[in-house]
Amino acid sequence: MSVNINSVLSLFIQKAMDIATELWNEYMVMAILVLFIVVMIISFAFVAAVRKKIHGFPAILSVFFTFLTIAFCIIAIKGGTLVFIPSESPESAAARFMDACVTLDEETVVSMLDSPDSLYLFTETGDNVSGYFYDALKRSYSYALEPVAAQENTHATLQGRIGYLALDSLAPDIKKVFNEKLEAFVETHKKSEIYDKKNEYLPELLDSLYEASVKKVLEKPSSYYSESPLTLELDYKDGHWRLTAGSDLKLSLAGGSTSGANFANNIKSEVLSGLTYIPKTYTIEENALAGLPPYPEKFGTASDPADIMALVEANPFLTEGDEPFLDPDAEFIGKGFKYYCDETILCYSWQELCDSHACTFAEVYIADPSQLRRKLSMDTFGSPIQKYGTQLAGEANAVVAINGDFYKFRNVGMTVYQRQLYRFNPSSLELCHIDTNGNLLFTYAGELPDEEGARQYIEDNDILFTLAFGPVLIENGEVHKSSNSYIIGQPTTRYSRSVLCQGSGCHYLLMTINHGFGYPTTTVTETIDILTQKGVTNAYCLDGGQTAEIILGGELINHVDFGAERTVSDIIYFATALPEP
Repeated sequence: MSVNINSVLSLFIQKAMDIATELWNEYMVMAILVLFIVVMIISFAFVAAVRKKIHGFPAILSVFFTFLTIAFCIIAIKGGTLVFIPSESPESAAARFMDACVTLDEETVVSMLDSPDSLYLFTETGDNVSGYFYDALKRSYSYALEPVAAQENTHATLQGRIGYLALDSLAPDIKKVFNEKLEAFVETHKKSEIYDKKNEYLPELLDSLYEASVKKVLEKPSSYYSESPLTLELDYKDGHWRLTAGSDLKLSLAGGSTSGANFANNIKSEVLSGLTYIPKTYTIEENALAGLPPYPEKFGTASDPADIMALVEANPFLTEGDEPFLDPDAEFIGKGFKYYCDETILCYSWQELCDSHACTFAEVYIADPSQLRRKLSMDTFGSPIQKYGTQLAGEANAVVAINGDFYKFRNVGMTVYQRQLYRFNPSSLELCHIDTNGNLLFTYAGELPDEEGARQYIEDNDILFTLAFGPVLIENGEVHKSSNSYIIGQPTTRYSRSVLCQGSGCHYLLMTINHGFGYPTTTVTETIDILTQKGVTNAYCLDGGQTAEIILGGELINHVDFGAERTVSDIIYFATALPEP
């Protein structure tokens, strides 16, 4: 590298004048004192020379060069390097530095930095999802620099651009994909695989779907690439170019996110926000006198049992994996199937020949126990007014209903309605109690000896209402054998039967066996045999004979004895909990 002496001399003179001015401004008093001393020394040398004690000119010249040397040292210290021959151009050093940045060669990056502070704001935290972001970010880096740096003495500035994966831009699409996956999962899996006992999403489910969503979005990371302007500042020190990591470089290498190492956690929090509880939980108020109105368009008919089975498979949230009682290979009679289905209830009915008896069934899955209810005529215990079951079902907004125990027809038994004990004359009846979880609980003669014990039983077991007919047919999957002399229901006589059954949880089966199709009715034992084949968990006889009826969508679906409804005092029904739009 050649050096122009004139240029160096001019630079020195200009620098000297600038420094002299600066020194004069900063150290004016000291400069005056130094000048005074120098003048005094020169004056002394001049006087001495006149008296011929020393040679004057060499003395003055020595003082002048001493002063000049001191001045030069001061200028050199204040002005720094005037002329240097670097081993590497600033452009080459900047390119080497950027290569180290985009390949994550941290050792090289740190060695070239003016400050040893770490440049990387986004790092792996050890979990899989953080690793996905980190790997995608590493692969995204690119840069382009201007060919020539702007240089002034030992300082250089180089402009360019840097490309990177804009991490913050991922959140909306990750959330969109996550919501789609969550919705699809809810529609195709049973409730126990989605929620815990507190009706909160299972954490492991959310984590799994979130991880899958991140992987899906990062399949095409280039869609989220961004580019920003870049300014590199370089200073020549200790024989090397040193770079200052500006905020634009730091932010770009961090994927444009100011969250740094917290990014992975923060974006997960953003995507999963608002998902602590089930987004759709519907219940009916306990003391409501009716359910919510069903949607007319959600009723339908089918001629093929495969259509009903497809409906069951399409609603795992309701069925909870509990196998249907409907057998698609059964010997069906009648006019096909009727059904109703919304987010809170699935119900379908059919007629089937079972052991040479014409049976009418309605199978029901509900989302919440509050959808199993009892309706009294005039909504009052002891009302003298009786109504047809279809009337009561209409007033109750029932999707499906079955007759109750016709408590008004007889004085024996125990009646509980809306948690209140209205009648306690249990005699030897076997009682069916419905608790707040929708379970059928049974008590037998002598278990509730007095009203105090009955009230305690109601409180201890959260009983909403009690039915008094019977007998109990099946309890906890085991056949219950009652006495042939059971006081009501004519157990040994072939008689039209009405039965309320439960499977697992909020899964129920309603059954009537009436005259019709030319087949006989059943005894209690024959009824048990049919229900045993169906695999129900609990089963209880309701009032039979002409009272036995099932109503779906406001219409009778079974053959009622004598071809006409009988007015009754109560029904058991299932309602939708889906509110009106």
